[in-house]
Amino acid sequence: MKNITLEQLSKNFDCNPEHFSSTFVDFFNTLDMRYEALSESERDSILLEILHKLKNDKQVIGAPERTQVWHAGWKENLDSFASSKSIDEIVPKFIRPNKVVRYNGNFIKPCNPFFERDFAKLIQIYCYDNYIKNTGVSNVYEFGCGSSFNLITMLNLSVDNGDAISFYGSDFVQSSVDLCNQLSEQFGYDLNGYLFDMIEPDHDCDIHSNSCVFTFGAIEQLDSKFENFIDYLLSKGPKVCFHIEPTIENYDPDDLFDYLQISFHSKRGYTQGLLPHLKNLESSGKIKILKNKRLNFGSKFMEGYHLYAWEII
Repeated sequence: MKNITLEQLSKNFDCNPEHFSSTFVDFFNTLDMRYEALSESERDSILLEILHKLKNDKQVIGAPERTQVWHAGWKENLDSFASSKSIDEIVPKFIRPNKVVRYNGNFIKPCNPFFERDFAKLIQIYCYDNYIKNTGVSNVYEFGCGSSFNLITMLNLSVDNGDAISFYGSDFVQSSVDLCNQLSEQFGYDLNGYLFDMIEPDHDCDIHSNSCVFTFGAIEQLDSKFENFIDYLLSKGPKVCFHIEPTIENYDPDDLFDYLQISFHSKRGYTQGLLPHLKNLESSGKIKILKNKRLNFGSKFMEGYHLYAWEII
């Protein structure tokens, strides 16, 4: 049995352990971070499963039918929340318990059945500390907010810290917006949801001054049609932006573990080119990249958690 330590996590986030906030450390200390490495036969079985998935998977990111799929998916969360009023019901259904995950270039079997959900919360806390609290913003916008899973964690962090911050969640399907606004109404959150198309942004939709903008697994769904959205952000001038997105450019095609991620990412049509685009904007003097880190964590088929942050110059 092995265990992920705070020291190891600091390497994932590319920081010193003492730079983690007390909130981060306190939450980490509640978690079971033990895991088992896969046997050779178990690893072979996972690799074979991935190869079969690559051969048989029919999902195409950005296809017209995906709009209804996303509407139905977030409506499932919406209906569950409306029925139970439990905040647990906003966890996205694709974050499944008791699954093999990717960590530091290997497949592992966590002891914690909710390991991916809890690791995602560590990422949320880290991003809140560094790009919201430490930058002193007074507004936070998530584009592609889905079930508001990320927004609610960050909103609660702001309440616990006594930070006066307004939160905004947007998505391109109504069920997501309805869930965001129901959460606000049920719990009295300073949270507002609205419809927004990231592929064809409405420039009449403003972003308040002194704001942080972020995406968390949303740009991945744009079929690489992200440039209009980045132009929209540049025109609105948020103080800081960060993204948690799968990033094919961070993989090593000569490594089998990474090669299979590249193949899966490419076959499904997840977005490519965002990080190179941001680097080009930096080279042209328009933005400054504050962070670019592959977190070396993800689900069975690919790492959906790469962090990069930037600010407009």
